[in-house]
Amino acid sequence: MINIAILGFGVVGSGVYEVIKQNGLPVTVKHILDKRTFPGHDLENAVTTDFSAIIDDPAVDVVVETMGGASPAYEFSLAALRAGKSVVTSNKMVVEKYGDELKSVAAENNVSYLYEASAGGGIPVIHPIKRCLRANKITRVAGILNGTTNYILRRMTDGIDFAAALKEAQAKGYAEADPTADICGYDTARKIAILATEAFGRLFRYEDCAEITGIDKLTTEQINAAAGMGYRIKLLGVAENNNGRYSLFVAPCLVGEDTLFAATGGVFNAVSVTGNMVGEVVFYGQGAGSLATASAVISDILETADTPALYGRQSRVAKEELAAPRLEKRNICGVEFYVI
Repeated sequence: MINIAILGFGVVGSGVYEVIKQNGLPVTVKHILDKRTFPGHDLENAVTTDFSAIIDDPAVDVVVETMGGASPAYEFSLAALRAGKSVVTSNKMVVEKYGDELKSVAAENNVSYLYEASAGGGIPVIHPIKRCLRANKITRVAGILNGTTNYILRRMTDGIDFAAALKEAQAKGYAEADPTADICGYDTARKIAILATEAFGRLFRYEDCAEITGIDKLTTEQINAAAGMGYRIKLLGVAENNNGRYSLFVAPCLVGEDTLFAATGGVFNAVSVTGNMVGEVVFYGQGAGSLATASAVISDILETADTPALYGRQSRVAKEELAAPRLEKRNICGVEFYVI
């Protein structure tokens, strides 16, 4: 039995408990750190506002960080690792910004820092890269990594303009009240930096992207013009390794109508990984949502029993190793789009 503490009992944190309960998994929730109370909930007596109660409890094996944001999630994660507790997180901001440091601290304390849910939500992609594709030199990772923008683009394909599609996404709970990180590409940039780090064995930050362009300036005219040429427009994060020269970017791209990327609709995500031996493999599924994301979190919780060595730190990529993308571009309504 693995004893855990959950930091933040929101959409993902509560989903972790639901997955444990529904599937009868060998995991016990000992503590929940949250400012709110949950009267009548199965775990109402486990709720605390005192983080030290978690750190000082020797029964806690794994701290599950589902708080979101950089602080205090980073500080709590660091303290948990130093206390000899493994940490599992869905927090892309902390992983992208502090993951290298936290992995190093985990190794020093012979525990794990795992983050499958941080880049693909419910889609297993980090684990396959680290384990199943180890025989390959990975040359490209590309993906639809943000469900909000994918939903908006799908609705724009239906003829709805950007502003109306965004408002609809917010009404359905797919977009935040402040959607800047999603629609301007920053969320995708953090995720592709995480995936590039895992795929290429070097440490990347989102600022290493040669370009970060969102969908906030796209028009239905461009969407329709692309369709007339046999393309769909999708917001992609792309990372390539061209013989030790790395290029990362986020931008609306042209994808052929017969591709999986074109068929990926709604809030679903898709990630393509290309290895020099296996060729292209594709991961598709729900990139967000309570139970889908919790599925990846639980997988990491169970994984903590394995050696943490596979998830060690990488050396920072040098500026001279970064290069501009080497992809074809096509002009649609005065705007250049990458062709994937």
